[in-house]
Amino acid sequence: MRHALKQELEQTKPQLRAAQAKAEEKEQELKRLQKLDTKEQAEAAEEVASPSRLPPPDSARTPEQCAEKQQWLACAAKNGLLRHAPEELRGDREFMLAAVAQDGRALQYASEELRGDREFMLAAVAQDGYALHFASKELCGDREFMLAALAQNGDALQHASEELREERACVLEAVEKTRSWFLVNWASPVLGEDKEFLQQCKDVCGTGLVFNYYESFTAFQRMRESFLATGASVPGGQAYERVMEKLRKRGDTGAATVWFDEEPVFGAFADNGRWLHPSDECGRDYKPVPPESPGRHPMWRSKVESCAADSIPEVGSKHPCWCCHWIRKVRERHAAGAVICCTVSNIFDSDWVREYGAGSSELSDQRADELQLPRESFKNGRPEGWGCGKITIVGAGTFEREAPIHPRTGLPLGQGCRWERQALDGMDFPVYVFFTP
Repeated sequence: MRHALKQELEQTKPQLRAAQAKAEEKEQELKRLQKLDTKEQAEAAEEVASPSRLPPPDSARTPEQCAEKQQWLACAAKNGLLRHAPEELRGDREFMLAAVAQDGRALQYASEELRGDREFMLAAVAQDGYALHFASKELCGDREFMLAALAQNGDALQHASEELREERACVLEAVEKTRSWFLVNWASPVLGEDKEFLQQCKDVCGTGLVFNYYESFTAFQRMRESFLATGASVPGGQAYERVMEKLRKRGDTGAATVWFDEEPVFGAFADNGRWLHPSDECGRDYKPVPPESPGRHPMWRSKVESCAADSIPEVGSKHPCWCCHWIRKVRERHAAGAVICCTVSNIFDSDWVREYGAGSSELSDQRADELQLPRESFKNGRPEGWGCGKITIVGAGTFEREAPIHPRTGLPLGQGCRWERQALDGMDFPVYVFFTP
């Protein structure tokens, strides 16, 4: 059965790639249309929806008519106008997958046939778990289909049939397969309030970094919207404040990061990289810097850094250790019941790469060896292609995986984030990792 499910998931990948390519082609047109005022949008929608202008089948389309189909996607998918789309488009797999890549709610306008198609629905759910809300009743009650859908996107569970959400064995199997104990938050209230069952779910998940939903653009967002989920590690840089603004929409519980801006702080490394901050407090936080002596601990052989500069700390001066502050905050969030998460990039959308210099903090083994930096390794492994080439996040875009070089330090960006990932990997609970926040 598992082999059959794996084959079914593999069959959806070509559709995902095609949908992503179409969505990226429409991005510029979409941005132009979004700048139109309300009256202009209405006029555009009326023009596209006119029966006299309905597009013919793909095989008979001219380039101009294909462009008209793209206009439908750019205009309708983002403005809730797909209800006016011609029936042939709402039954078009490629078109509807591209629309779902922009907004999962677009699936409500798909044909009844598509909403009952297993292969199509798995591809749609991979882009946005919310899409399952509009699947046929038969699929929502199909146990094997739901387990396959949950492997793609965890929040799909909230749209399963009431019977499946109440079935302990089904929910536990989904949790075990995905190593995601937080799925119980989307099960029935009876299971969600069962402390013994909740602990059972946590026990089967183990510890360390979990990358099951690493390439999902919506998973972490849906988690924050549904229950207490904390971003414990997010790359900083110019995009930091914007990232924090996004994460804290539900209050300060949305993030467990620390940021001292222009205040000089001790970091994760000292003694020319030979000392690494432990996973508990080090003893430097706001303690006087001792004078140099043969017995002085190597953790004091370190510069203090701010967002703008670094310097050698004076003897007797006191500085915060951001690692100690961060460890305290993460453990506080976990004790409060939060699902601990981290992201490898600070890219909320493709524009942030250009506007804020947002990017990845992945470091390949080859690059680490060249720069004589520690390799990144985790107890549960890491995604294929780590730190190399590009990664496509359906609904967001395609991004470079290699961390860019910091202009001042000459080192790959995200040095602190890489230490945070190692520290999180060693904690006594699972931590869920996503490429985008």
